[in-house]
Amino acid sequence: MRKTLVFTALALASGLVMAQQAGPADTGTDREAMRAQWRAKADARFTAADKDGDGQLDRIEAQGLGERLARNFERVDGNSDGRISRDEMAAMHARMRHHHGGKAGHRMGYMHGLMKGMDDDGNGAISRAELGDKLPKLAENFATIDSNGDGELGRDEMRAFHKARHAGRNAAKTD
Repeated sequence: MRKTLVFTALALASGLVMAQQAGPADTGTDREAMRAQWRAKADARFTAADKDGDGQLDRIEAQGLGERLARNFERVDGNSDGRISRDEMAAMHARMRHHHGGKAGHRMGYMHGLMKGMDDDGNGAISRAELGDKLPKLAENFATIDSNGDGELGRDEMRAFHKARHAGRNAAKTD
């Protein structure tokens, strides 16, 4: 019981700190800028993996984007031509985003896809090495989110962090 209270207090405190850091300027425009930045990084990764420069990834090139993509090559290759185009990658991301219905389902689908996409070793958690510099805000708060101190972010830890952050934002709005 005591551990639960301590964890809850820490989670809420971290959520409040993050809400204060985000401030009132955290608008849809900021979200769109972050999406554009993510898209630019994804495009750069695709271009870097496309060794022959033909605008498509074969199986070997796809391995450059991670083991998960290599394992799921056939699922992403929508037209089964043995190559993954940018459109097929976009369609795969759209399926990941819209896997679950509704706003909460969208968030959960996104988080599920995010966790699976970064979990290179398939152990159900994200290590600091797997996270790398993909999500800077997550990397900055890694130690806070890693509540059990095992060096990996599990699904429950991520869920608790996001709930605390959401609660902190709601509390900041009512003040």
